[in-house]
Amino acid sequence: MAVSKDYRKIIWTNHALERLDQRGLSQDLAFQAFSSPEKQFQGKNPGTTEFQKRFGQSLVTVIAKQNEKREWVILSNWIDPPLPGTVDYYKKEEYKKYKKAGFWGKLFLTLKKQLFG
Repeated sequence: MAVSKDYRKIIWTNHALERLDQRGLSQDLAFQAFSSPEKQFQGKNPGTTEFQKRFGQSLVTVIAKQNEKREWVILSNWIDPPLPGTVDYYKKEEYKKYKKAGFWGKLFLTLKKQLFG
């Protein structure tokens, strides 16, 4: 999937581009969520804005801020629920296993994660 740091006159950080790849999200879909969101509100960090748009059953979220030149900079993005086969999907599945496990299962899963990543 070809991505650009200056897609549609918006600056994309390396982190945002890496997240696109890891999450199986297209740059165009993230741009659509940013440019015509259904919801827009202040982000968790000062000066950031969170943009959200639903595509079918999926909610795409984009975090952005304006730089000193008033240019928009995309900082991060994700899709929920995560797409099957992505890093986020496997993390969510592991979390589900952890929540269902008893004490010994949680201990085992915690040790496994610490030893093998």
